[in-house]
Amino acid sequence: MIYALNLYDILDGEENTYKEYVKLATQQLAGLDAKPICSGTNPIRSLKGNARQHMLVMGFGSEHDFDEFMHRLEKHNLHILRESSTENYIWTLFDHWNLKHWVTQQQ
Repeated sequence: MIYALNLYDILDGEENTYKEYVKLATQQLAGLDAKPICSGTNPIRSLKGNARQHMLVMGFGSEHDFDEFMHRLEKHNLHILRESSTENYIWTLFDHWNLKHWVTQQQ
């Protein structure tokens, strides 16, 4: 499992554009090992730097599933919806990390 972390702001007046992007992008997940893990809005605290108002974590079974999802977004020209409705976007991928195992393993 890999995780895509998204932090971003939705532009004022572009909420419906972003909703359309989410609906259409979600359709592109069909047949992939992918699912939303969690989402959040309205940060309770800004710990350091510029807070983003929205976050989303997606899980993908493999980097191949993520790459296929990106290919589908490109093929259907859906990136333009996200790009025209959001700003301050941070998007990065992480490998799964079994923190409990890591903490308890012998040195």
